[in-house]
Amino acid sequence: MAANDFLWRQTTPGVWERNIDEAEEFYYTVAQLYQGSGRMFFAITGHASLRVAIPTGVSPAAAERRLDAALRHAWLALRFDHPTIASQVVHQKGAARPTKIYRCCADSAGATAWLNKTLVPVSTGQTGVEWANADPPAPVLPTLFVVHVPDDAAGLVRRDLVLRSPHDIIDGMGTLLLLNNYIAHVSKFYSVTDSLGIPHLDGSELKNLSPPYREAASVPDTLSASQLQRAAEMAAQKAAAAGDEQSTLTIPFVHGPVLPGKHQRVALALPAAQTAQIVQLCKTLGATVTHVFHAAIALAMRDIEQTQTQAGTVRYVGYLLRNDRPYCNAPYNTARHPAALYHSASGQALVVNMTLQGSNEKRAEFLDVVRGVQSFYEEVRNDAEHGALASLFWKTATPSLPASSTVPPVPPPKTSPSVSLSSMGKMDTVISPSQGAVQVYDPWVTGEELGNGLGAFLGTYRGELCFSAAYNDAWHTAPEVMGFLERCRDMILANVEVPMQD
Repeated sequence: MAANDFLWRQTTPGVWERNIDEAEEFYYTVAQLYQGSGRMFFAITGHASLRVAIPTGVSPAAAERRLDAALRHAWLALRFDHPTIASQVVHQKGAARPTKIYRCCADSAGATAWLNKTLVPVSTGQTGVEWANADPPAPVLPTLFVVHVPDDAAGLVRRDLVLRSPHDIIDGMGTLLLLNNYIAHVSKFYSVTDSLGIPHLDGSELKNLSPPYREAASVPDTLSASQLQRAAEMAAQKAAAAGDEQSTLTIPFVHGPVLPGKHQRVALALPAAQTAQIVQLCKTLGATVTHVFHAAIALAMRDIEQTQTQAGTVRYVGYLLRNDRPYCNAPYNTARHPAALYHSASGQALVVNMTLQGSNEKRAEFLDVVRGVQSFYEEVRNDAEHGALASLFWKTATPSLPASSTVPPVPPPKTSPSVSLSSMGKMDTVISPSQGAVQVYDPWVTGEELGNGLGAFLGTYRGELCFSAAYNDAWHTAPEVMGFLERCRDMILANVEVPMQD
């Protein structure tokens, strides 16, 4: 499709529509493929915990009312800034393919109706983390759940935010950017204590609708012969890596269940002292924290396999996710367009070859794997053609849906599930820890895991690393997954004294 196919256009009064690109279609299609499970594959869960000090002379009840009013005002203001957060991907009857639709509010009553539908208070006595693990709904419209947490400290009001959204509307980094922009509005409205400054949702917000990646990054309509050849070579390498199941490492899982259960998340917080040790190790190696943790994932999977088999060569097969926002055109490379999918997966597979019997030189082996992972990451990061090829990568990864309108059968669990890694980096640069009277803690994001693999996540906030994993409780347990995270952490900490080698 040509670039102008992705422009927002009014199809009926008050309804604006555009075509979706390959990244959006991938996430929409996968969600449709798993709809028979009653769950939404890759549904985004974004979390942040807010704490506000109760001003002198203000009662706790009054402070809560003030904060809750600010949360409502801020959600309306956020929609004006980022109206795509109120959009939806729909495959309308008779249409050739799905489209993204935005419906304007007819009047103030319409805005209030949207507000009441998509800003939902939760008072279950749970924290946001607990509620997010309790099988929360996955609405078709992005929805912010405001969890009223029982006071855990005198003089504070706490609200935990849990954003739930289809992944075809927003990605992981976009979720963190959106939460930061929202919290900035909350801080502003909390300080003024009234609704002054809320922009009207009268259609003037349309100028802020976000385009898909294809337009944001000026992806060419057609690829050159050399680019197509290179993409074919990458696809062949990935297929060869995936096809060698006999030597490919797999994460153990419970056999028997064929339908997914609840998406779950466990997190391993590393205190500041351990975080500092790991950061120093990375500086010594000239690598990043992401490189080191991805290397540890590969080695940990090998060590688990080694308890069952004593000899042979094995390989870890994975990939990396690239945040493509820095490569988009202005203003799409900024926080002004968080409700968008501006990321991609590597076109080639990350392959780490190891021996089951291991090496007596554990540190040398660790360093060797880190170097291999680092080389792969840098190759993808420095690939000048990746931006042009990314849309093709999404297209080739998108599964087919049946031609009929019947709900397709849910795909079975994989025979060789693996562990992926999504790194958010130093999140203080994305979500400010302090905005006026509002203090922010524990930001994180996951995609709904309905498969039998593990999705690991990595980020640093307020000087502490958080290493977490999403899994499905049909095939994994919390102690098992936490044990895997601890195995990776312990392996890294055991190598903090690794010297620089030529």
